[in-house]
Amino acid sequence: MRILHPRFILTPDKILTDQAVAFDSHIQAIGPKEELVHRFPDAALFEEPEALVMPGFANPHVHLEFSANKATLSYGDFIPWLYSVIEHREDLLPRCDQECLNTALRSIVASGTTAIGAVSSYGEDIEACAKSPLKVQLFNEIIGSNPAAADVMYASFLERFHQCKKLESDHFKAAVAVHSPYSVHYVLAKKAIEIARRENALVSTHFMESRAEREWLDQGTGEFAHFFKKLLGQTRPVNDPQEFLDLFREVKTLFVHMVWANEQELKKVASMEATIVHCPISNRLLGNGVLDLDRIAPIPYTLATDGLSSNYTLSLYEELKAALFVHPDKEATTFAKELLIRSTKGGYEALNFEGGVVQKGAPADLQIVAIPQDLKDPEDIYLHLILHTQKPKAVYIQGVAHA
Repeated sequence: MRILHPRFILTPDKILTDQAVAFDSHIQAIGPKEELVHRFPDAALFEEPEALVMPGFANPHVHLEFSANKATLSYGDFIPWLYSVIEHREDLLPRCDQECLNTALRSIVASGTTAIGAVSSYGEDIEACAKSPLKVQLFNEIIGSNPAAADVMYASFLERFHQCKKLESDHFKAAVAVHSPYSVHYVLAKKAIEIARRENALVSTHFMESRAEREWLDQGTGEFAHFFKKLLGQTRPVNDPQEFLDLFREVKTLFVHMVWANEQELKKVASMEATIVHCPISNRLLGNGVLDLDRIAPIPYTLATDGLSSNYTLSLYEELKAALFVHPDKEATTFAKELLIRSTKGGYEALNFEGGVVQKGAPADLQIVAIPQDLKDPEDIYLHLILHTQKPKAVYIQGVAHA
């Protein structure tokens, strides 16, 4: 049992002062320090007068298998980036061995994240994620627009999904990812989603990430027209966007990116049990534009880093900074609070994990973060957390210290 007595506690909705938190694997009590010390006399007391306690982050969309990338892939525009992924993946994937994956996972924990959604295309990250202290939804991805290869692609997906099911625990869950409407044949997508529905598994899909995707799915034109004809001899899209979205009606789904979604699509997603995953750094580096947060309302959203194939970091503190600056129409102090709530409480809710809050009975997934000593107004905490934090002082997952 531990008792932390910081200057502030972010619940994250409220700022608590002159309070302490007592926890083992779960939060047992929040209250005045003297009261908790009296109630839990055997607990170790830790004073943190220049820090705060807050929930750990949830990063619901990260591609770990490309974590060996730093400067191999081409940024700036989506289609050249996609060509570079295809050209270099046979080099990049073997370079991210188990040690590379473990290093990426440790960096995620050290940056304050305590739950993730790992999107796995090949299954090389399954074992590392299952052994990680992180809470993990492992999204086994299905991809394939060529009907001739559908059976092979489905068999690979099914093998990985069942491998995950065998490893399931209270912190590791088998989930399903349908790559995108431009890259997964309707029949394949339907079969994968049926598995998710039957197994009550969470689902993730990239949707309307780029202008090229919008033009291809709407009109069969644009940069993807040349891409698919050159690589697959394909001259028409394999999905209608509206019909593709209808597949997700009976499963809880994370729709990733959504930058180019139209009003009709947003209305349909709003009628589902769905969350939009916003990846501002990835969108910027691949030239995809900025998600309009006002336009997607009332659909809930959360933040994610995407992978190192389209980011320089797996730290949500960096993603929060990017979000703060790519949405200049938002008032900074109130938007900072919104972003932190979305990345803790909202992220946990999106991933179907209990936590993301500091309250009695919640899992002790916590981070201790230093705050500027000259902070005057407690209401400014949210903004200065984002501006000044590189990494937390300590991270706890289920009450166990990991950083």
